[in-house]
Amino acid sequence: MKSRLCIRTSFPLRLLLLINAFTRAQLIDIEIPPMTSQTLPPLPDLFQLNQTQWATEDSKWFERDAISQAPDLIEALANVAYLANSIDDDTSSATFGWQNGGVYRSDTAYVNNVLNARLMEPLRTLSWAYTLNKPWNPYYHNAILGTRLVAVLEYWLKIQSSNGGYTEASNIGTAAAAPTTFSLQLLVDMMDELVQDNTLDTDLLNRLLTGVTKGAELCVTDQGFIDTGNRVSNQYVAIFYILWRLWQITGDTKWQTYYNNGLDAWLADAQPAPFWTENYGNEALGYSRITEWILDRLYAINGDARILESFRRYFDWCGLHVLPENDGLTFITDVVGNGRTSAPAQFGENGYYGHITKYLTTCHAWNIVYMMTEAERQQRINDWRANPIPPTGAHPGKSKAAHIYSNWPMYFEPDGLTSITPTQQQAAVADLPTAPGKPNFTRYFSQPTTIASYLFMRRDTCYVTIHFGGRSNATEAKELGIIWFPGFGTFLRGTQANIAYAYTTRVGTLSTFKEEIKDFAIPSSWAPTSDGSVQADDDLAFTTRFANVNVTKTYHINNEGFSVTTLPGAAATEQIPLYIASTDKLIIDGGVEQNVVPGIALNGQTFKIKRQTGSSFTTASLTFSRPINGTFSAGYQIAQGNIRPFSVTLVASQGLMYTFSLDA
Repeated sequence: MKSRLCIRTSFPLRLLLLINAFTRAQLIDIEIPPMTSQTLPPLPDLFQLNQTQWATEDSKWFERDAISQAPDLIEALANVAYLANSIDDDTSSATFGWQNGGVYRSDTAYVNNVLNARLMEPLRTLSWAYTLNKPWNPYYHNAILGTRLVAVLEYWLKIQSSNGGYTEASNIGTAAAAPTTFSLQLLVDMMDELVQDNTLDTDLLNRLLTGVTKGAELCVTDQGFIDTGNRVSNQYVAIFYILWRLWQITGDTKWQTYYNNGLDAWLADAQPAPFWTENYGNEALGYSRITEWILDRLYAINGDARILESFRRYFDWCGLHVLPENDGLTFITDVVGNGRTSAPAQFGENGYYGHITKYLTTCHAWNIVYMMTEAERQQRINDWRANPIPPTGAHPGKSKAAHIYSNWPMYFEPDGLTSITPTQQQAAVADLPTAPGKPNFTRYFSQPTTIASYLFMRRDTCYVTIHFGGRSNATEAKELGIIWFPGFGTFLRGTQANIAYAYTTRVGTLSTFKEEIKDFAIPSSWAPTSDGSVQADDDLAFTTRFANVNVTKTYHINNEGFSVTTLPGAAATEQIPLYIASTDKLIIDGGVEQNVVPGIALNGQTFKIKRQTGSSFTTASLTFSRPINGTFSAGYQIAQGNIRPFSVTLVASQGLMYTFSLDA
């Protein structure tokens, strides 16, 4: 049975607001300076970096900066005035309180849209600075900041649709999942801070509560929002944090019911396979970090076992498509099935948190940015206290650094930062499913929500990922994702972002890139199990025809390697994106070693890549069934080398087989 949560909630918010209304004047006396014009007075930049301010009891606040060696907390403080002054501060303006400074999502389509709630997100910092009573925060209860914060909240509520939603578009009354959940998760925290602080107008805080609850009701009852959440995880998952916080803050068990039922339904629909869905594809490790961070943040405050299990499945998925190179510290990600992006962090680092690493050792493999010994960790903290890391310099066209919004969880939640040791990291790498000594397997996932299928095959000498499914010309691509050899590393890496770097067959202006593959079926002897695994003892051969380009392809894997046979109906080009490490050498038909140089025509039948692996060398081969003509193109940099697409000429109606293999 799935775990369902029930807790004793905090003092009900409505009653607290009522008490606050009577006691506010006795708690604090703030004099708001009179305005001599219709423009709010600007907030002066008050922050000065002074290491003597940092008390030992505040170590959880600054140790993130110390351990990550990035000035996130410091930049938050250094940007408070910049953010506060980025709003429309003309009290007679229809957009009074709107963030119009271009500090976030500053392209023209966004920055000119007065209804776009996404523009308001960085202003979350203002309530944090206004309510945080620390000697190193000069903005605590600052009167000018308070007036600007009120203007921000009033405008944020003003642009809320009547049904409780928010929009990124310019249509009045429209609402979408992403701007709604992103705004609400910020507003619910701002509301909690300000109610506990007890200095702003009770009527405003009551309206803020009404706005948050109305929006939360919309997210859990509107089928359109729910469908979006099942398809695009990071745009919806914040609703569960919002529901939990409303339950925690108000004591109303309605939010408990919404939370429990909604989370069960979302996990069933948005994570039927181990990955979280993202725009009909999968959310790759390090893509947006939103899903990972929100769920980790939620688990940190409620310990819901369902969330931990969701993470466990997700990191199992990462072990199938985030592959280590021989150093165990460099990773290359299969992005062919990604629904949104081609460039997740190559090492899979999710930077916004380290908390989940306390509970799941499987994620240690990719947590290399925060990898250090305990002595190194303490030394970084000591060094920071002696010499805090200052804010970064101004970016072009900005008066301050441009990080503004993206790192705000690091300084709004003083939970420290969980680091791991090199021993822990290497132990996790050694436990990955592709690691030497691990058993062979085949895992196949296909489900309606993503309209995509994923095949992962481990054999004695090779590991291959292949992507099938529908949605012609969708964001995600098809065919080969990665070919990887134990003891050698990545040999081929496809992409879904740019056909110039993809694995594909090109026929004139047409290609197999992103074309549908709907005729794959798991052999009957490979009966799927509940976790998506299937029997892996047999070879696999599969043929499909790309009707739009008149190309037939056969894929075949066994313990000796992986091969493809391509039969084009017309003259074509086979584009094979090989990963070439910076010290790799190319050997053609047993000839001399040479560098891989883009743009030079090559002739041969067997193309070996010689790679240094520790103190020795390992070779892998790309062997064709007949001599071919081919050319490497420039490609792009990744990991410790480059992707170099190898283009091979194909003759009409003549099949060409080529095999990827690890040499003995």
